[in-house]
Amino acid sequence: MRYQYLDARLREAFDDAGLDRGQRALLQGVLRALDPDAHLGEHVAGLNSAFLAVTRAQTALDSHATEDQPRWNLLRRIVTTSLACVDAARPAYALGGARELKEARRTLLAVDAAIAADGQRFDRQVAAAAARELDPQALEAAVKQWITPLWNGVELPLRARMIAEVAVVVAVHGRDGRHLRTDLLRWLKKPADLHEVLWPQPRRHVVALVVRGARVLRHLEELLPQARQEPLHRNRLPKDDFLKDAVDGSSVLVRLPVSAADAHTAALLGRRVLGEVLDQYAAGERLTELNIAPLWQVSGPTGRVTRGTEHQRTLNNAYPLTAYWPAELRSAMRVANLARQVQASRAPMASAGLAWSALEATGLDPSRIGWLAKACALQMLRQHLVSLHVVVTNHDSRLRVELDAHVPTTGVKHHLKSVDAWLEVLVPHNRPKGQLKAAQDAVTALAENEGGLVRDLVELWRARLADSRALARWLREQEDTAAAVLEWLYVTRNLAFHAGRFATPVDELTAQAGQAVADLTLEFLGNWRTVERQRGEPETAVVEIYRRLAQRYDQLEARLRRAGSVRRLSVEDISGPDEKWWSRVVSS
Repeated sequence: MRYQYLDARLREAFDDAGLDRGQRALLQGVLRALDPDAHLGEHVAGLNSAFLAVTRAQTALDSHATEDQPRWNLLRRIVTTSLACVDAARPAYALGGARELKEARRTLLAVDAAIAADGQRFDRQVAAAAARELDPQALEAAVKQWITPLWNGVELPLRARMIAEVAVVVAVHGRDGRHLRTDLLRWLKKPADLHEVLWPQPRRHVVALVVRGARVLRHLEELLPQARQEPLHRNRLPKDDFLKDAVDGSSVLVRLPVSAADAHTAALLGRRVLGEVLDQYAAGERLTELNIAPLWQVSGPTGRVTRGTEHQRTLNNAYPLTAYWPAELRSAMRVANLARQVQASRAPMASAGLAWSALEATGLDPSRIGWLAKACALQMLRQHLVSLHVVVTNHDSRLRVELDAHVPTTGVKHHLKSVDAWLEVLVPHNRPKGQLKAAQDAVTALAENEGGLVRDLVELWRARLADSRALARWLREQEDTAAAVLEWLYVTRNLAFHAGRFATPVDELTAQAGQAVADLTLEFLGNWRTVERQRGEPETAVVEIYRRLAQRYDQLEARLRRAGSVRRLSVEDISGPDEKWWSRVVSS
């Protein structure tokens, strides 16, 4: 089961608790955003959020005031993209936090005007004052109060926008998606205050981790005063001891207390703290490699013990990005893989910096961020539609028959043979007939059967595809969100590599977003390269691909704003080398 927020156990718990559609959508929407398998447009790291935008802007302003990093021109780009995200999220704050958001927007506009007027003579004291004025915590507090109206009922599309903001605040609080799902299942049996489940008070946990490569870490208690260590000998452990598989040669068990909202988050925090301490030992023992075993154990405040390992997906068959070596992408693939191996939970600043370096290795420079943001928006349109098909066809195979007849799939995972065939089913028709009408009715039945988030998603996409201007607005928001992520990724890279910063607010979300953007970019570049090779055509320079896709985005957006209908829109090769984005054959 790939999407745990749609699994049978959770659905049964919703049914038993008598949750209505909006309540299901709220819980499923938060869990989806925290799901590591969610793509960029669904994962919490890539959602539009005013709270996240203001947090980034405050961090950038404070850093500029103290370290002159980011520089004034990059600082203005951060402020500009943050304003775009704030404006997009403004409707959600009508139900709470409107005044706080207005104050934040006023501060950002004042900074933007000051930088525009003064340029490189921009006064760093102005930045310091603005950083003090911005108050992300006020927005966070307002968002936490949205649970009551959301639980009582908010209409689409406002509900979807509010759920996205709630998910960001839940993630920043330090909630692990898997642990939250377990807590929600327990809560559904005996409902109380949902706030305490989404945002529990951080409490003391003791994390036990195994460090391989040494039997004793001298002076550990001075570096981590509350940490305790115990040398491990494999042949002295009981046969059923959970540490048996973690001990490899010289090893030491380290226990350290951390304050966290749940056990899984405690394990991540403990690993990050211990990893930073191991930097000391790596510098002191340059010929020895010390690493933390993937196994962990956490003792909670009630004495309950939780054990686990770092999550790692496996598969039967692994496929390369392309079946040959594309010259311009080799460096990018290498650095993107290094960014993934560093891991967002261990060294997020380094991971984010490497993710930017992977994009830079393709030929991207900061002045071309706008091009890549538009290219990402096109690819995200395709990704969202493919993802919608996956969740709609997730359960009831009986209801899928008519849909599968019109929208064929292949393989055990039911990959779409044609995304445009699926698009045709979603686009409204005046008088659909035959197989098309049967497929549309099947989608309605599947959505109603699933309810909650799936039904919301079907209605949202049917509404967007019924009005070309609505789809154009959605595309613009994806572009603005991607641009904000890319600009902040570049700032993070500068702070990590130039200013030597190893931690900032929301740095884990930044690293996750960086990896997702790098993956998304390599995805459409790999497809472009594959098509060119199949045709025997010379490879187009990557920067030229960015330019052409940005131009295509502009043309598509202009077409959508005046067309009135999306019935000729084609997403099959929307980020490929062919100009087929307005070539779909319209069914009668």
